[in-house]
Amino acid sequence: MGDGNAAERPYRNDAFISYHHASDSAKAAHLRRGLQNFARSWRQLRALRVFLDKDSLSANPGLWPEIERQLADSGAFILLACPGSADSVWVQKEAEWWRTGLGPRKMLIAVTGGELVWDHERGDFDWERTTCLPRTMAGMFTDEPRWVDLRWMSEDDPGSLRDPRFQQCVADLAAPLHGRPKEDLIGADVVQHRKTRRLARGALAVITTLAVLAGAASVVAVLQRDEARRQARLATSRQLAATALNLKDGNLRLASLLGIEAYRMQKSPEAIAALNRLATDSPYLVKMVSSAKAISTFAFSGDDTAVAVGDEGGAVTVWRSDGSAVRARTELPGRITAAGFSEDGKRLAVGDGKGNLGVYDLAGRKLRRLAPMPKAVSSLEFSMGGNLAVADEDGTVTLYEQAREKFRSKRTGHLGSLVVFQNEESYLLVRDATGGGALYTVPDLRTVMDDKTFKLPANQAAVAVSAGGHCFGYLKYGIFTSTGLPKAKGREALADTCGKFPMLPNEEALMLALTDGSRMAVGTASGITVVDGEADGEEDGETDGEPNQVRKLTGVGRPTLLKFSATGGRLASAHGRTAALWNLGQASRTAHAHGLSLVDMQNMIVAPPLATGPGGRIAWSNRLESELDSDPPKDLHVWSPKGGTAVGGDALYYECVAFGSDGRTLYAGTNGEIQEWRIVGKRLEKRRTIALSGSREGFHAATREIAPLGAGALAVTTGDGAVHLADPSARRTRIVVPPASTDPSRPRQSALSADGRAAAVENTEGGVDIHALPTGRKVQTARLPGEAVGSFALAATGRSLFLDGAERTFARWDLDEGRLRWRSDEPNGARVAVSKDGRTVATLTDGGTLTRWDVDTGDRLGGPEIPIPPRTLSGNGGIGEHTGFVVDDAGTLWTATEGGEVLSWDFSVDSWIDGLCRIAGGHGLTDAEWRRYVGTTPPSRPTCD
Repeated sequence: MGDGNAAERPYRNDAFISYHHASDSAKAAHLRRGLQNFARSWRQLRALRVFLDKDSLSANPGLWPEIERQLADSGAFILLACPGSADSVWVQKEAEWWRTGLGPRKMLIAVTGGELVWDHERGDFDWERTTCLPRTMAGMFTDEPRWVDLRWMSEDDPGSLRDPRFQQCVADLAAPLHGRPKEDLIGADVVQHRKTRRLARGALAVITTLAVLAGAASVVAVLQRDEARRQARLATSRQLAATALNLKDGNLRLASLLGIEAYRMQKSPEAIAALNRLATDSPYLVKMVSSAKAISTFAFSGDDTAVAVGDEGGAVTVWRSDGSAVRARTELPGRITAAGFSEDGKRLAVGDGKGNLGVYDLAGRKLRRLAPMPKAVSSLEFSMGGNLAVADEDGTVTLYEQAREKFRSKRTGHLGSLVVFQNEESYLLVRDATGGGALYTVPDLRTVMDDKTFKLPANQAAVAVSAGGHCFGYLKYGIFTSTGLPKAKGREALADTCGKFPMLPNEEALMLALTDGSRMAVGTASGITVVDGEADGEEDGETDGEPNQVRKLTGVGRPTLLKFSATGGRLASAHGRTAALWNLGQASRTAHAHGLSLVDMQNMIVAPPLATGPGGRIAWSNRLESELDSDPPKDLHVWSPKGGTAVGGDALYYECVAFGSDGRTLYAGTNGEIQEWRIVGKRLEKRRTIALSGSREGFHAATREIAPLGAGALAVTTGDGAVHLADPSARRTRIVVPPASTDPSRPRQSALSADGRAAAVENTEGGVDIHALPTGRKVQTARLPGEAVGSFALAATGRSLFLDGAERTFARWDLDEGRLRWRSDEPNGARVAVSKDGRTVATLTDGGTLTRWDVDTGDRLGGPEIPIPPRTLSGNGGIGEHTGFVVDDAGTLWTATEGGEVLSWDFSVDSWIDGLCRIAGGHGLTDAEWRRYVGTTPPSRPTCD
C-alpha cells in the first residue's frame, strides 16, 4: 500500500500546515489526520501527505533550513489562523516565505479563533477588524481567499474524524489539494468508507473465527502450561522442604531460608510442616549473627544483656544478647583473643594476639589504647572498682589502675592464664589450662598460694575453666573430672563449684565450657550438648541441686568456640564466621513468656482453665509462684499486657472461666455455681452468684463451659451433659437441655459456641448432639463412622464442629451441610481448641504436642511441644494433661501448665517465617546457594527483607 499517485506528484508534501503551537497543536494534528483519511482507498496508507512539524520533523540542529526545505517541497500552504498565530514569529516567517515563493496560490486558511473580515472595496482584509492573520500578509491577496471556519472546535477535545461539520471543512480544504470538485470528493469518500467497512466486517468475521479457534487452543495451552508450572513448583517446593529438614540439625540458617523458599514456591502441606519443624526445633537458639572473619572470642556483660564478638581480623562487634541490634563496633591490629565488660556494662576491654590492649567507651564510642602486654593477651577482667587485670599467654599478669595506667606487673609462670578478681578485689586468682593456679594480693601481687601441678590425663581430653575460676575440669570417655586448688602455705583450698555431671555418650568431645554453677557445655562433631549437673552438697554425699538435665543444641554443626555468660543462663557458640546466641532459660523460640509462673499445688492431674478476652486479656484459675505466701490465697487471675495482673476468687479451685462481652466481667464456675466478678484495677470484685439447677454429684457437678449471651445472660454446660441458661438478674439457672447421663462416674463432654447460640453434647452412643439455644432443640447429630468421639470443640461463626476420635481420627463436621468435610489421622487422647471464627483450630495430645490444622483440607500444619516444668507433683499423666490451652480472636494460642507458666505462641505460618528470618540474621540465600539448591536464576528479592 502507499499514498495513491505519489509518484505522479511534483511535490513530496501535498500540503504544509502552519500553526501556533500553544493555541492549535491538537487541532492541527486532528486536521492532518482528517486530510490523510478523507477519500482514502483501503489500499492506501493515506490519501494526502501533509507536513506537520511536530509529527513529521526529525531532530535537526538546523531547524529553519529544514522548514524551508519542507515548504519548498509542499504543493499547498494551510494556515491555521488565530490571534496566537497572528503574533507568532514562526508563522509570520513561514507565511512570508510562501508569499515570496508561490504567493497566494495554493494558500488555504482555516480560522480557529479570532476574526477574519474581507474588505471588498479595498480588495484586502479589513485589518482594523481582522485579528487572526499576521500583518505581514497585507496586500498578499487581490481576491478573497478560500477559507474554512473551525472556531467551533475545541483544543482540548477536537471531536470525531467522522463529525459532519468537520467532514465539510476537510472537504473544502481537500478539494483543491486533490484537484477535484468538492461534491465528487465527498462522494468518493462515502464510497471508499462503505467499501472499507465491508472489507473490515469481512476481515473481522474471519479474524473472529480464527481468534475463537486460537483462543480455545491458547486456553488449553495456558491451562496445560499453568498445570506444568504448578507441578514443577510443587516438586521444587517438596525438594526444598526435604533438603531443609535434612540440613536443620547442622545448618539451621540455610535450612530456614530453604524452608521459607519452599513455602513461597508452593504453599504445600510439606512446606508448611517443614516450616513448623524449623521454627520449633532447637528451642534455645535466639539468633545467628555473622562476622567478616572467623570468630575468635566472646564476652558477655554481667547482666547478660550484651555480648561482644571478636574475630581473627581484629574487629569487635557488641550485640544485644538476643542479636536484635548492634550496640558498638571497634577494632585492634591483631586477632582478638580476649574481651571483657566493666561491672556497669559501659566499657569493654579488648586484647589481641600481638599484645595490644584497648578500652572502648560504649556511650562515647571511643577506643583508648593502653600500654601493650609482652605477648598475646589470653584473659582480662574489670574489678568492681574499675581496675583492669590482664594476663598474656606467657603468664605475665598486669594491673591497670582505672583501666588507664599500668601500675603493677608480675610473671606468674601459669601459661594461657585466666585472671579473676576475688574476695571483693582483695585477691587476684590466676588459673591455667592444666589445672594449676595461684592467688595473689591486690594491688601488690604478693603470692598467697601457688600450684603448678599438671592435672590432665595422658593423651587427649577436653579441658575448661569456668569464668569465675572456681571450676576446672576435663572430659574424657564421657566422664567429667574436676579438680580444685589444694591447701598451700596455710591457706584453705579454693571452693570447687563444679557440679556432679552424669556420664555422657561416648562421643568425642572437641571442646568444653563450664560455669561457676552446675552447668557444662560440650562441643562435639555433631553439635553442642548442655548438661545441668547436681551442685555439691554436704560431705556425706547429699546433694541439694536440680536433677541432671541433658539438652542437645542443634542447628549449628561442629562448634569452634563455646562461651558461657557469668550467670550461666546464656551461651555463645561459633562455627567459622557465624555466631549462635543461646538462651538456656527460653522455653521455645515460638513461645512468649509473660512472667506468669504457676504452682502445682494439686495431688491430681489438673489443666488450669483458661479464657481470652478483649485487649489481649487472659484469665485462668491457678495460683502464681509469687502468691505462695499470700494469705488468703486467690486462685482467679486476669492478666493484660498493659494492666498487669488482677487477682481474686474465694474458692480453692475453679473448673472454667469466661469473659463477659464487655471484657470487664469474669465468670467462673465452681462447686455447682457460677460466680460473676468485676475487674477493678488490680483486684476482682464479686458481684453475684448463680446456682446451677438440678441434683448432681461427683463429676456431674463440674461446670464444663460458660458462654456469655450478652447483657449479663449466660449459657452453661455441666458434667452430666445438661445445658443451662441464666437470665441477667437470675440467681438460679434453668435447664434447657436435660442431662445426657445419670451415672455419676461417667461424665459427658460438652462444648458451647463462643456466641452461646449452639451447644454440643456427647450422647450415649458415642456421637455428639447439636442443640440450638436458647430453645435447647436438637438440630442434628454428628458421628465418626466406626469410632466414638473422644473430645470436640464448637466454632461460632465458622459453623463447624471439630471432633477427635477415640481411635486416631481428627475430623471436621459441617453444621450447615450436616456431614463430615474431612478426616485426618491424629494420635489418641488429643483435646481440641478453636477460635471464634473457626479459622484456627488446634489439638493438644497427652504428650504435650500442639498441632494446628488446615480447616479447609484437614492437613496437619504442625506446632510446638509444651515445655516440661522443672517439677510437678502429680507424678502421672503426660504434660498435655497438666496444660490448659485456648485460641484467642486473633488466632494466637495460649497455654497454662501447672508447675510451668502461662505462654503465648506464634502459631501461624507468617509468624514462623518471621521467626526464622530473625534466626537467619541475613537477607536471604546467596546466589551460589540459590543455584545449588533451587537450580534456577536467583531472584532479585531476598528471602528475608
